[in-house]
Amino acid sequence: MKVKGISKTIVVDDGSSDENIYSEIKSRFPEVIAIRLKTNNGKASAIREALKHVITDYVFLIDGDHINIKINEIGNAIRKIINNSEIDMIILRKIEDETVKVSRFLRHDTIFSGERILRTNDLRRVYENKFSDYQIEMAINTYMMRSKKNVYWMPSSVNSFNKWEKWGWLEGTKRSLKMFKGFVSYAGWKNFIWQTFFFCRKEAKP
Repeated sequence: MKVKGISKTIVVDDGSSDENIYSEIKSRFPEVIAIRLKTNNGKASAIREALKHVITDYVFLIDGDHINIKINEIGNAIRKIINNSEIDMIILRKIEDETVKVSRFLRHDTIFSGERILRTNDLRRVYENKFSDYQIEMAINTYMMRSKKNVYWMPSSVNSFNKWEKWGWLEGTKRSLKMFKGFVSYAGWKNFIWQTFFFCRKEAKP
């Protein structure tokens, strides 16, 4: 593995229409645990399936559409949380993604970040609650807040393809609104606003 501290990589093909990608991963990277789901049931279901194969104390979550991933940033975050027992989770927030600058004042780059490191046992406890589709980040945040966990952020240079680039403005807007509705539906307005202003405000220096 290129990143020190990562002993196993798990990739979930969440019901994509291209079977060649899954086959290529299995062929080129035999050390990777590759899982192919028949249908797309959302990010939460994909992570739940991957979690069955995790045997380490910590788990690092990252979305499959990220680009410009810098190994040193991931390595710094892993070392930071492993060497500091008082830190329960580190969220990597995008610092160079142009698509999030317009909403940075709402801290979407932090509270909705899919790039984060936390204890495996904490993630399993998150799944003791009911949530669906793309509510996973909101569910993790809510669990961390209610359990009074110490959550920090560190900068990340990753970029990702936004919904408008993937599906066009109309479909992208529909999907964004659906996701936002799901976030609020799970957390409630009070919790959602609290996360926006107060959750994960402390930066963990490398």
